Amino acid sequence: MPLAMLKAGEKARIAAVSGEDRVKKHLGSLGFTPGAVVTVVQTVGESMIIGIHDSRVAINDDLARKLNVTPL
Repeated sequence: MPLAMLKAGEKARIAAVSGEDRVKKHLGSLGFTPGAVVTVVQTVGESMIIGIHDSRVAINDDLARKLNVTPL
């Protein structure tokens, strides 16, 4: 399921990252790699604030749909 479908407070493990190579590289540089655990901190309009590796990152809906996750 895409990360964009989760609600605030839910946790998931990244299963796969889809999209063009440059998008995968960008998401990887932010820590969004397969196996990483993420928490949806807040959703604001079409953006999400995601907790990952002791950081918080804001991503838009398009990027959130490129992250396939398994809910925990």
